[in-house]
Amino acid sequence: MSIALARKWRPKKFSELVGQDHVVRALSNALTQGRVHHAWMFTGTRGVGKTTLARIIAKALNCQARVDNEPCGACDSCESIDRGRYVDVIELDAASNTQVDNMRELLETAAYAPSVGSYKIFIIDEVHMLSKSAFNAMLKTLEEPPEHVKFILATTDPQKVPVTVLSRCLQFNLKPIPETLIGSQLTNILSAENITFEDQAIQILSQQARGSLRDGLSLLDQAIAQDIEGVKASKIREMLGLVDETVLSELLDSILTKNIDRVLELIEQVESLGASFVTILDDLALSMQKLALAGYVESPSSGADVSIPEKVSSNIDQEHLQLLYQIATLGKRDMVYAPNEKSGFTMVILRMFAFLPTSESDQIIKKAPVKKRVTKTHDDSIAKAKTPAENKTVEPQDVVNGLDWESFVSSSITGMGKMLAENCEFKNIENGTLFLKIADENKHLLDDRYKDKLLAAVRAELGEKIRLDIAVTGASQTPLMKAEDDERKELASTTKDIEQDPFVQSLQAEMGGKLVKESIRRKN
Repeated sequence: MSIALARKWRPKKFSELVGQDHVVRALSNALTQGRVHHAWMFTGTRGVGKTTLARIIAKALNCQARVDNEPCGACDSCESIDRGRYVDVIELDAASNTQVDNMRELLETAAYAPSVGSYKIFIIDEVHMLSKSAFNAMLKTLEEPPEHVKFILATTDPQKVPVTVLSRCLQFNLKPIPETLIGSQLTNILSAENITFEDQAIQILSQQARGSLRDGLSLLDQAIAQDIEGVKASKIREMLGLVDETVLSELLDSILTKNIDRVLELIEQVESLGASFVTILDDLALSMQKLALAGYVESPSSGADVSIPEKVSSNIDQEHLQLLYQIATLGKRDMVYAPNEKSGFTMVILRMFAFLPTSESDQIIKKAPVKKRVTKTHDDSIAKAKTPAENKTVEPQDVVNGLDWESFVSSSITGMGKMLAENCEFKNIENGTLFLKIADENKHLLDDRYKDKLLAAVRAELGEKIRLDIAVTGASQTPLMKAEDDERKELASTTKDIEQDPFVQSLQAEMGGKLVKESIRRKN
């Protein structure tokens, strides 16, 4: 009968441990200098080597023929510890033995000298699961153990371990293992097992392992069982509920271009493949992260098995991209409350659509810079703005002394800058400075990110030398206020027309009908 890869390829020496060089170095130096602490605490996520490292230390301390700091792996002590039969190495699963009686029984044996080896070693896994009474029972022994006793504690949740216990231990945090190291280890194992594989398959497995080599090996076991001809990417995607990268790429492109018909077709295709919609949300978020990074660096490195659509890979609107990323990550959290995964995923995509730009001048793919156009001044005089073609730096005195503020806000600015501009009232332009006013309750919008976006749009309109001055004072004529006032007037006019409609009046008179004014809404 075959042995699981995670057990068969479990490291037996320090040199075989993957991704924890900082811990191995410290422990090796301690063994070399003879400064062996009486209690260690290993913390870290599952499958990163906590229990494996504890067993290697136990072998190193009791090895009969240790070479430098490494256990020989061949003596009776090493072989017995590997098989779990060494009488002086006691392992306890705290998740199954939480009570104080179990701990007292264990500690009673600490007073006795080791039967075979040099040290009696207690390995307590998932130590955070012990009860408060059990922790209290071990405190005295943990603080002043006999010289022949060593404690090695392991936990995935150090926050639940009492500080009185933590303070008595030498603590090491084992890090999640990088994808590259997991991939390299999987490749070496497959080569040693004489199993053919595809590089893309290793890439997917390494990513799905999420920093846990043990999880990666478990997934590899499943992948080997999928196809007798080798480890293939297509079989792994089917096994894990993943979709082909071309489908994901097209889905992302369809979202950014608001092609709802194609999105619905792709959702049906994903459902027919039996893929996980939660996993697809993860992949979408990862794609957006790559797109966001591509906006700042030319060649971002990433292990993601996702292609970025070429037509949206440059000049992406970073503000909207950040919003879409947030919708994807929060949408994953809310999926558990959806009637089913498909409906939950569909609503997340529709939420993305709702926050994408709607007007032609506000597309998520940025347009090429346009020439400066003629603008209307505040006193209805016309002034001509400079164009890039003139190849001349615009000085403050050359800036037009006026601006059609409402038109500018509605058509020439997007995102954060537009949010700030909508709440600002135009005052005037004087000596190369655009003066605006904002109400005190909206002063939180005077964040540098918002101001920088607004200033960039204003300079694109009026020239690079224009400055911006926003005073926190009474603002009563902002574009947003005017839009709301216009909407109220329009609603009042519509309500009056409905009230005076002969048909409505007849319904009220003859059938006792009542007009619910609150139900009247503006049609978007």
